[in-house]
Amino acid sequence: MTAIFLTAIAIAFVKRSASYRTLLRAPLPLLLIVCALVPSARAEHLFVVTKASDTVAVIDSSIDEVIKQIPVGSYPVRICISPDRRKAYVSNEDDNTVSVIDTVAQTTTATISVGPAPHESAVTPDGGRLFLVHENADFVTVIDTATNTVITENIVIGGNLAKDILFSLNGRFAYVANYSAGTVNIINTATTGPNSYRVRTIPTGAGARRLAISPAGDRVFVTNYLDNSVSVIDTRKQQLIATIPVGVNPRGIAITPSGDSIYVTNVGDGTVSIINCATLSVTNTLKVGANPWQIIITKDGTRAFVSNSNSASVSVIDTASQQVIQTLSTDPGPFFSAINSQGNKLYVSNSMYTTVAVIDIPSLTVLKEIQNVGSGCPDGGPFDNVFGL
Repeated sequence: MTAIFLTAIAIAFVKRSASYRTLLRAPLPLLLIVCALVPSARAEHLFVVTKASDTVAVIDSSIDEVIKQIPVGSYPVRICISPDRRKAYVSNEDDNTVSVIDTVAQTTTATISVGPAPHESAVTPDGGRLFLVHENADFVTVIDTATNTVITENIVIGGNLAKDILFSLNGRFAYVANYSAGTVNIINTATTGPNSYRVRTIPTGAGARRLAISPAGDRVFVTNYLDNSVSVIDTRKQQLIATIPVGVNPRGIAITPSGDSIYVTNVGDGTVSIINCATLSVTNTLKVGANPWQIIITKDGTRAFVSNSNSASVSVIDTASQQVIQTLSTDPGPFFSAINSQGNKLYVSNSMYTTVAVIDIPSLTVLKEIQNVGSGCPDGGPFDNVFGL
């Protein structure tokens, strides 16, 4: 099968209504999965960003087949979904735009010009604004989601390689993992007053990469890729309260729904570190496959799935025993993943193929590999897959 480059595939599960989503530039998964659920819907869909094709593929999860390709900008790399699941926002790296997709009509409704190399983004909990980070710029862009216009690009954070962004649960602050600066920037999201878009910077370990927030919203955890550590930020005091040593090159991070444990994938040594949230210390280290890139935990908290990008496999961890209980084979380059709303299927993008693996969670078996999600690259290189809910 032809290998491809899919910068980011976003899979959005959308239920349709009856009336009518070197290492810094290393191959990323072609597919980014985002789950979007529209009320009064009957069919759930995944929206998958395919960077080589300049499209977003739509997968019908009832038949696990691609049913549509939505044109977007050049070299799409990331996707996020609005809180109401009716819009998806696609970051197009090569033409410096954001495509807006109507997830019900499954069409691109707007294209917004932004700064260089747009990447991760997030929509405020009230749905009113999109915050966007850039890989080749030292600022954050804010977009009005009602008018699809840029509100500001004057939020300077320093550095030029921001890797992740998330909001506090109340939406008052945005947290940015600033890889090149080795910091987390906290942006006040107020639109008026003296603190409007004010930035507070907290030093972390080198290479701040990915973020996760506790279910209670009281702590933000940061994987520091170049420091082999996880930083812990108290969201009330906005202070660093701990630095936890983990394995080599930590990247992926997920927290159990109970908030008891944090799981971190260590790309450099093929392990997963398990952190106790009460003691803020590593209680277990598990060997998984090569280059474990991403981890996702089921909604009931019983299983964690690890995408081993260089082993063509997914490791399954039982969170009660904190042990690897199974290793599932996939097509080459498993990367980002997402779980459907019923909680019975895991979708995994395969970054060296144009496929998405479908895993049955109750039986822990691979049901199928969805074929031809994107198109091949002229240079025959791997493609990127990214999944998000």
